[in-house]
Amino acid sequence: YGIKNIRSFHELQRPEPMWLKEIRPGAYAGDRYTPIQSVALYVPRGKGSFPSVTMMTSVPGIVAEVPNLAIFTPPAPDGGVDAATLVAAQIAGVETVYKCGGAQAVAAAAYGTETVKRALKIVGPGSPWVVAAKKQLAGLIDPGLPAGPSEAVIFADESIHGGLAALDLLIEAEHGPDSSAYLVTHSRRVAEEALAALPSHWAKMSEQRSEFSKAVLCGQNGGIILSSSLEESYKFINDYAPEHLELLSTEPFEHLGHITEASEILMGPYTPITIGNFALGPNAVLPTSRGASTYGPLSVHDFVKCSSIGYVTNPAFPEMAKHARALARYEGFSSHENAVSEMRDQYLEKK
Repeated sequence: YGIKNIRSFHELQRPEPMWLKEIRPGAYAGDRYTPIQSVALYVPRGKGSFPSVTMMTSVPGIVAEVPNLAIFTPPAPDGGVDAATLVAAQIAGVETVYKCGGAQAVAAAAYGTETVKRALKIVGPGSPWVVAAKKQLAGLIDPGLPAGPSEAVIFADESIHGGLAALDLLIEAEHGPDSSAYLVTHSRRVAEEALAALPSHWAKMSEQRSEFSKAVLCGQNGGIILSSSLEESYKFINDYAPEHLELLSTEPFEHLGHITEASEILMGPYTPITIGNFALGPNAVLPTSRGASTYGPLSVHDFVKCSSIGYVTNPAFPEMAKHARALARYEGFSSHENAVSEMRDQYLEKK
């Protein structure tokens, strides 16, 4: 179900292979998109198994028709590869899986080894060690968007019960102590209801996930923020530029126009982060650490590259050459100028 929706979304996202428009009579320009030849897909394993990440990284690469896709994932405690990850890879259409994780997996993808084929790019979330390795090796491999550790902001207005806001606050907080999760609201009632609901929510979680989320919400990377106004809530969100943002409101579109910095915006009480992570279709591999200010979610566009296309016909050449020649002369580039001078006309006449 999830892979089908993810595939449908990314098929719609796929750019046309090529487009050309007539810029001036007889002069055409456009873009051509071709797949990157090899991409490594990093699927973490440290604090759980993540077949959902396999789905989110594999499907857009398959849709983009990347000829060489390979999953890198750390071994499970028993030394094997997580079974659900293998099943997700098979359904998505990725045949190569390397049992390798952490910074060493990034290095293997960047350099290549006797058993690992070198990749041109690596995508997927990871631990701080994985993120650091990507940065260190950026000269050898395209590190893709900065992804990991997890972070979320839950915005809730007065139309929402605080217990619901607390329920969703725990979604990303349970990933691990290095995650971040904040509830921001201008409603004191919502904040108090959320705080009161947390103990009962924790009681219904596994011990490990409960401890993870307590470490986040009671530590330096999370909590409940009571703002002085809607505008202050909006400012906090835009300054934080979260990976995941929920607009918990019965009228979420009233708030959407005020948000400019967020990787993923999930709107309304029926669109929790869980739905976005596993089932809806948009990609859940998202930029973190304020990456939303300059990056978008992982997409088909991350698996293709663009070439500009230009085609000028004989009738259009003289006028374009005249303007290009003037600028080349001004900038002092003689060969640029000569290439659009009468010297070109003489060679074309000889042919």
